[in-house]
Amino acid sequence: MERMADSTSESGSVPSSTLRLAIIANAPTPYRTHFHRRVAHEILGVELWSAYTHETSNSPWSETTDAITRPTWFGLGERAGDQGALSRQLHEWRKGGRLVSWLRQVKIDAVVLIGYNDLGRMRVMWWCRRHGIPCFLWADSNIRGDLTEGMKARIKRVYVRWAVKQCTGLLPCGSLGRAYFLKYGADPARIHYAPYEPDYELIQNLPQDMIATTRERFELSPARRRMVFSGRLVQVKRVDLVVDAFAAIAADRPEWDLVIVGDGPLRESLKARVPARIGRRVRWLGFIDDQEVVGAVYRNCDLLVLPSDYEPWALVINEGAAAGLAIVASDVVGAAAELVRDGVNGGVFPAGRLEVLTERLRFATDPDRIDKLKSASGAVLEKWRKTADPVQGLRDALYARSTQ
Repeated sequence: MERMADSTSESGSVPSSTLRLAIIANAPTPYRTHFHRRVAHEILGVELWSAYTHETSNSPWSETTDAITRPTWFGLGERAGDQGALSRQLHEWRKGGRLVSWLRQVKIDAVVLIGYNDLGRMRVMWWCRRHGIPCFLWADSNIRGDLTEGMKARIKRVYVRWAVKQCTGLLPCGSLGRAYFLKYGADPARIHYAPYEPDYELIQNLPQDMIATTRERFELSPARRRMVFSGRLVQVKRVDLVVDAFAAIAADRPEWDLVIVGDGPLRESLKARVPARIGRRVRWLGFIDDQEVVGAVYRNCDLLVLPSDYEPWALVINEGAAAGLAIVASDVVGAAAELVRDGVNGGVFPAGRLEVLTERLRFATDPDRIDKLKSASGAVLEKWRKTADPVQGLRDALYARSTQ
């Protein structure tokens, strides 16, 4: 542990020696690579190694890794969506053994473990604790999504409390994540915010010609107002509520359209749900595998809506705020607790309550109000970024451990 104590300074630099840090994640995504790249560039003296336990995420993103993050693979051909399946746990446990051998071989000084929902990660935590390797647990869990009951809840309580005790520090995304870890016995002094974030500059600094080209590509008339949903078309996202709420206010908001970005098994049933009278006002753009294009779609819209029944964080909320959109989201969304202010830049509604969602959308789309709500999102985001920067959160966690 002397190497850890000697190498991290209060400013986040590591002047006396290099600290080898491994971030163990399931699969690369654009936002994850963005964070890893920032760590590699911004925490001086840290040599970053990125270990991926699976090849593909829940969305079909193309290859997004960066050589500077030293990507290393332990699950080629495997899907992150299968990670927690009971039938996969022996396989994950063995993979955890390969990870441990790799950590030893590379002589890793500290580990950031993304998630705790398989036996492989449990094995890594256990090994780090036994060998004095600082292990920081990152998770997007939030207290409002902690809904298990009965025997599952009792098992979860035992396991999560155990995991919390094994780890040197905890890296939740925001206040709802902090509350979650406190529920399971975390020491408040060991909690540091490290939220998901997109490439804010990419969204905010998109060239006007890129925005215009995207508008033309998807036939988004500059004369129209638009609310946008972005995500997988699956039950938990409750896109049905978006469709129904838009249908309820459409007659009173004739200048507004609804844009759906994403794909999934419910696409056809959701399309069939749209009343014929507004069918041409609902646009289905499908999954877009290009962060610039997604950002340009946001920049051609006015309001982001996310009515999920379960949503640990929701990076789309950050993206919407960066694009200057008003935002309406359900109260289970982790990012909404930080980036949505009722009556300031949008509104929050109780998950599943269609009538309240409808009223929030009616409020936000008022022609005398929408531009004020949009203009406020930038200030809300700026304040949040000063409170919770993921790289600073990791830097603080490393420094706090080095001074203990």
